[in-house]
This record gives sequence, structure tokens and C-alpha cells, in this order.
Amino acid sequence: MAWWDQYFSAGQRGKVPPEKLEFDISNPRFTPDKQPSNSTDAAIIAYLDRTADLGELIQSIASSGYIDIEPLIVIPRDGDLIVLEGNRRLAALKSLLNPALASEAGIPLPEISPTVRKTLERITAYKVEHQDEARNLIGFKHINGPQGWDAYAKALYAARWLDDETAKGDSGLSLNEIAARMGDKHDTLYRIVSAAYVLQQAQDLELFRVEDRVKKNFSFSHLYTALTYTEFRDFVGLPRADRSANPERNPIAQEFYQNLRTLLLWLFGSKSDRIDPVIKTQNPDLSLLKRVLGHAVARKVMLERHDLAAALSLTIEGSDRFSKALVDAQASLHQAVGEITNADNDEETIEIADDVRRRATFIYNTLVAQRPDGN
Repeated sequence: MAWWDQYFSAGQRGKVPPEKLEFDISNPRFTPDKQPSNSTDAAIIAYLDRTADLGELIQSIASSGYIDIEPLIVIPRDGDLIVLEGNRRLAALKSLLNPALASEAGIPLPEISPTVRKTLERITAYKVEHQDEARNLIGFKHINGPQGWDAYAKALYAARWLDDETAKGDSGLSLNEIAARMGDKHDTLYRIVSAAYVLQQAQDLELFRVEDRVKKNFSFSHLYTALTYTEFRDFVGLPRADRSANPERNPIAQEFYQNLRTLLLWLFGSKSDRIDPVIKTQNPDLSLLKRVLGHAVARKVMLERHDLAAALSLTIEGSDRFSKALVDAQASLHQAVGEITNADNDEETIEIADDVRRRATFIYNTLVAQRPDGN
């Protein structure tokens, strides 16, 4: 007899003391770019306080008591009762019941009355024996429901679900069927799961690590958006997406491993290698990089120099390049005229101004001479 049987004597639903429950360290909220510092209760509570508005929930419960309407979903695992759904609520309850734990997590607690404390002592939990039993509810709630995860968390959750279903063989659900159960569009789920598989392969091969990215926030949308375009897919050797089938695990062939690493560095950079991403903002930079990858000469320059502006200039026709350079020069001269009172009147500055004058005169005379009437 397991220790938790006393709380579930009437079936799968029972009232359990929160301190008896454990956090799910594989919670989809804990994506590789967003992890608690360790697996202790204090670290998990501190993380949820930073990322999931835990303080607001604590204040609400302290004011009105715990409203025990929606059960936590729990599963027996290695002698513990793990909370699959409701980790944020569990964090609030454990904090209010254990001020020392809250203090360790750095969370200030409001005073609670004996009446409120009474509502925290036992809470409703629904026990499942297999994670499959809980997936439909959890998936809908956090994919399209009221407490949505970010795209990366959604992708990892759906990818793990699909992996488990694939392992069942012909009896397993397809991604299309998983999307229906989650209340999500199949095309959207296909895009993010496909990108998650590509990213996981890169990490498994040690080509890239999410935690090594340059920016604090992980812009997963850069990757799943890029992989919808032929230019990016060709660059990493991905065939055209077949949404009638499940996306493949490890879809990148060995001869494209270096290109995959390069693409991820362009998108996210590398702190350890001191490489900045070339995608500063998804719009317009992703479209500009797409344009470069579709141009053979520009792509070569991009690979050699890691310079989007330099590579992009090669995709512009000659007359367009000239017009752009002339407009840019005009804008710079307008700025220089506005700052003329701040100029250093030394020989070097005068030499630069003279060079500008001679080049401007050459451009003007050449353009005039090329006109049919010569005027």
C-alpha cells in the first residue's frame, strides 16, 4: 500500500496536504532557456515568482482563502506524488504554509488569518497512473486555454507527447490528432514541433546550446518562422514540409551540420564565442537574411563575414546600389551641416571636407555628361 492511498480511498480524487506533494521538475514551463537554479523547492518557487506572477496568486489566496474548485493533477513517481498540473498553485500554497521556505525563496508573505489557513491544509487532487490521462486537459489549458505557455514550452510539450505516441507504433496518435486534442491548429503545432526537433538535434550534437545565446530572452519564433521559408530550409537541407505526416526527429543530414550551427549563430549568437546574432529584430532582419540566402554571391559573403548589411548590398542591382549610396551620403551631409558649428577646424577635417567636395563634383559631372543632351 502506497502512502498516498489513504487520501484516495474513494477513487482518483482526494484531499491531500500540499506539503505532501512534489513539484514536477520536467514541467514544460522549465524550458532550457528558463530553468530554476536547482531542483529544490525554494529554487522552483523563486523561479515561478519571477516568471509566473506567483506573488499575485499568493496575495489573492491570503486575502480570500484557497478556492478549491479545480483539482491539481498528480501522478505517483518514484515514491513521490508529483504535480503534473498546478505547480504554480502548489508554490503559492507551500509558501503560505511554510514562511521559512518562502523566505529562502525571497518571497515576502502577507499575514493570513486562521480561517484562510484552514483552507490551505488539504486541497483536492486528481490522481492519474499514466501521464496520457492528463495530457488532453493540460495541453488544452496551456496551449489555447487561459494559462498559455510561450511557444517554446508549447513546442517541447507537444514534441514529448508526440515522441511517446510514436513509441506506441500504429496505435499512437499523430500530431494532427494531438493538435485536435490541444485545441490548436495543426499547421501551427507542426511548425513549432518541427523547429523544436531541429533545435534539439543541434543541442544533442553540441552544435549549439540555448543557454549560450546572447540575448536574455530566447526568441524561438526566429527559428520556427525561418524554417517555413524555402531559402532557410535549403540552407540546412530540409525538404519541403509534409504536413500530412509527423515531423521527423533528427531531420538534418550530417553534411548540413555546419550550416545548422551557422544558422543558429545568425539567429541567436554565442556568448562563449563572442558572436552577436545578425537577427536583431525578426522584422525586417529575418526577411533580409532570407534574401541573402537566396542569392549565391551574397550567401558566400555572409558565410565569410557574418555581416548582413555587406551581404545584403550584393543583392541590390547596380543602379539601386548607387541610388542608395547617394541618398545615404546626402543624409550624412545633412547631418554634418547641422553640426558644422561643432567642427574641429584642423587640417585633417579640412582634408576630409575637400575629399568630399572632389568626389561630389566627380559624381555630378559624370551624371551630367551621361545625359543625352549633355546638360
